[in-house]
Amino acid sequence: MKPNTRILNYVTLVQDGVLTLDDVPQDIAKEVTKWVRYLSGVTDNGMVKDEAPAPAPTPTVPKTMPTNVAQTNGELLPKGGE
Repeated sequence: MKPNTRILNYVTLVQDGVLTLDDVPQDIAKEVTKWVRYLSGVTDNGMVKDEAPAPAPTPTVPKTMPTNVAQTNGELLPKGGE
C-alpha cells in the first residue's frame, strides 16, 4: 500500500531529525515506522530472533591486473586507430 501525504510528511521529519518516532501520532506510528525503515534500507527485523543460521561467507578471489597493464609496468598504452 502506498503511504499518504500525512505519513510521508512525518517520515521526512523523522529522517531530517526534526522528530523522533516517539513524537509521531499513535494512529500512524506503525506506518511511519514501516516507511522510515523501508526508505533507510533496513532489511532485517531488528530484535526478531532468526531461527535459521546465517549462511557462511563465500571466499573472495583476489583480482589480478590485466595483462596489458602488467606488461607495460603501469604505463599507458598508445591509442589505437589514429
